[in-house]
Amino acid sequence: MNKNLKRCLEFLAIVVITGIVAISSPLNPWMNNVFTQVQEEILSIAYSVREGYLAYVELDGHYGPVVYEFFGLGYLPTDTHLVQFIMETALNFVSILFLYKTAKLYTSNIFAWVAAAVVAIFEWGALTHAGAEEILFFIMSLTCYHVARQLKVGMLSHHTYLLAIDLGLVLFLQPGYAIFWAILIVFFAIKFKVDGIDGKGYRTFWFSTVEGWITVAVPMGLYLWYFKNGAAFLQNVVVYNLSNIGSFGEGLKVVLATPWTIAIAVLVIAIIIKVVKNENVADLCIWLGVVICAIIVVALQGENLDSFKVAVRALYIVPVASILSLLDKPLGLKIEERDN
Repeated sequence: MNKNLKRCLEFLAIVVITGIVAISSPLNPWMNNVFTQVQEEILSIAYSVREGYLAYVELDGHYGPVVYEFFGLGYLPTDTHLVQFIMETALNFVSILFLYKTAKLYTSNIFAWVAAAVVAIFEWGALTHAGAEEILFFIMSLTCYHVARQLKVGMLSHHTYLLAIDLGLVLFLQPGYAIFWAILIVFFAIKFKVDGIDGKGYRTFWFSTVEGWITVAVPMGLYLWYFKNGAAFLQNVVVYNLSNIGSFGEGLKVVLATPWTIAIAVLVIAIIIKVVKNENVADLCIWLGVVICAIIVVALQGENLDSFKVAVRALYIVPVASILSLLDKPLGLKIEERDN
């Protein structure tokens, strides 16, 4: 197939999937969708921020500035939700694009589209009704690709850098979730060392990691310094979220109370079948550990909101793509080869 035609079809497929997801959005001005309580609270604070009130000092709120500033920017041109809807749709477009890119590492292009569509659309409305977790889903989608690429080919400095940025963004979104990204970075530090990476490559790994943290810390630090709300942010967001960690049992019920839990069993089945076929499953076994780790971290979050389930949903792209990959060979399809 012509390369340009292929890219055009990929773009159109992602647009279609994004459009289907957008129909369920409460921000959609052409639908009569209802906001959740969490979304109403976020939008109320975001509107007040637009009006000049100081987050965490004059306003309550336990999410980081990433959330309030994102939705607050949408209020700048108009008091309606139109611009916010456009911003949300763009965010979901990128999320679905990276889900597709991740799926392509495990299955053919056709089934990668199917996998991305299933993860994005299944449980209709759950993604767009999630509040701050919708932004977390976006970051998690990027993280999936950064992790999968490095599991496939080894240390890639730009993906290490971007993974560190993901950690920084989550820290200024909802700090409790940042534990998961910190674990990922520590895991790769150990994995690359065990894999025998040379000294220069290992130094590059840590340099890229620190560089990613700085990329987020500097603008966020300037934001908190300029508005003189750094101390309030630490108390109302960081201390609040981290002090609420611990209700694991109830949180686990929330996270697992979804049909997506089946994806864990699907991944195990895919691993077993691929072992029987003498295929390398090391990266899939690691991914299973990543999913379990994410479930534990999310379950530890204090308020146990139903929207927490969306936080790990992007990770199920690999189980779905892996089970679909079993159909590639019988149908004469194959995984697209690409350069590092």
